[in-house]
Amino acid sequence: MKLSEGLYEQLIDTLVNESINEAASDNLRVELRALDPGDSHAYLAQYLGIKIRNAFASVLGTNRLERQIDLANKIIALLAEDLPQNLEIDRAKLLRAELLLAIFKSPSETSPFERPDTPLSTSCLMTGTRLDPSLVSQLSKELASADQVDILCSFIKWGGVRIMEGSLQKLTEKGASLRLITTSYMGATDLRAVDLLHGLPNTEIRVSYDTRRTRLHAKAYIIHRKSGFGVAYVGSSNLSQAAMTDGLEWNVKISQRESPHLWEKTSGTFETYWNDNEFIPFSTESRERLRSALEHERGSLDTAEPIVFFDIKPYPFQEEILDKLAAERLIHGRYRNLVVAATGTGKTVVAAFDYARFKKQTEKDAGSQSENPETHRSARLLFVAHREEILKQSVACFRGVLRDQNFGDLLVGGIEPDGMDHLFVSIQSFNARELWNKIIPGFYDFVVVDEFHHAASKSYQRLLDWIQPRVLLGLTATPERMDELDVLGYFGGHIAAEIRLPDAINRKLLAPFQYFGITDSVDYSRLRWQRGGYVTLCTREHPPSD
Repeated sequence: MKLSEGLYEQLIDTLVNESINEAASDNLRVELRALDPGDSHAYLAQYLGIKIRNAFASVLGTNRLERQIDLANKIIALLAEDLPQNLEIDRAKLLRAELLLAIFKSPSETSPFERPDTPLSTSCLMTGTRLDPSLVSQLSKELASADQVDILCSFIKWGGVRIMEGSLQKLTEKGASLRLITTSYMGATDLRAVDLLHGLPNTEIRVSYDTRRTRLHAKAYIIHRKSGFGVAYVGSSNLSQAAMTDGLEWNVKISQRESPHLWEKTSGTFETYWNDNEFIPFSTESRERLRSALEHERGSLDTAEPIVFFDIKPYPFQEEILDKLAAERLIHGRYRNLVVAATGTGKTVVAAFDYARFKKQTEKDAGSQSENPETHRSARLLFVAHREEILKQSVACFRGVLRDQNFGDLLVGGIEPDGMDHLFVSIQSFNARELWNKIIPGFYDFVVVDEFHHAASKSYQRLLDWIQPRVLLGLTATPERMDELDVLGYFGGHIAAEIRLPDAINRKLLAPFQYFGITDSVDYSRLRWQRGGYVTLCTREHPPSD
């Protein structure tokens, strides 16, 4: 046997020794290491296991089982000669070719336990293909005979809990304990799924809220049995319906019987997590904390952008707008200003740089007035838009410009803010929450209203009547409204800075476009425009033409 170049971890028998000598004669270097007495038993048992397995496999004939049992007893007798105190020959001797499958209390002779499709004493790999059983089918069968179950997964989904609910209910009602560790990572966990599990008897849940440092992403389902035939499914499947049913998830089934070292590492690591202060017990009292953490994570995820490790600089045309805004305030004393900029030229970026300059000046002024603690706070910002998508993009933009990934809080849809000092809010949430009753008018120093052409509508009136900021900045690409409602009136009829579409194209900031018109002889004079669309009318006097 010629050995190839590479890494090995093999005991040296006669055949291997001959190959080593051959390699040395070919001027190849050979690296050897003496066995460590602390783990020599594992290497020797592994070596013998392979030899014994091959020997048993080679036994053939009609009396194959009897010959294999006889051979096994001869090996046991040989071991007992040297170690009689550790291997009692009378009790270790194999009697017949049968497997003990279950011991149970039942009036019938049929076992109440449904066995998994894979052996308890052998490890295996499940890859989620159509040839493998689904994870949910195997776990349901495993739970029927479990004495304790430990589950570790980064998130828990409602669909996953629902398809496992019956099996988990039976498990815990018979007195077996269920322990579960999860996290608030990415806000992926469904709170109602945790509520359902928390309502089961003999069930404990612990949660990790550390999503920045630890980011627990492990998944394991550990089935303990007093019989010593425990198993652990370790792999990629979270407690979700897709992962448990037809997802292409890989999970290794570790057998306590076959791989005790892996079993001990798996169950021991879970125990370490369970007793770590980082994993907080879930209770009715702590439910609000989990709810808030999940919503915060979802908001952070939606606004997530690559962290910027360098200073962002405005383009020259954006510098021009910023300089004009500074001149309006310092020279003309106008602190309510409208910026008109074509879509795609970076209105939000301008607002972020404008606020950054204001913030820096505010902090500088605070340094010269150290006797007043109030001046030491950061300049408060309110950013208002009418769509959730705009708000999330705006938070990411401000964080990039300010080099602060923790800047800003969202108040939109189901997202609740952790603070109010730097708030990005939808106009709908502003009105629904009646913020004017909770915050004084002058609370915010710098207010940005995006898409300010919407401000002429009634939904914005309460906001514009309420706010009393030091600086109001309006952003829009189209200040002219088709209904002729006044937008410029909020700014004294004055536009502080603008870059219209033709100018942006001429500066090569935007791609030029080409459009074509076609002749249309249909009379649209009888159609009415209402709520963003035409109201079509069909009457007998004016039937539709063919």
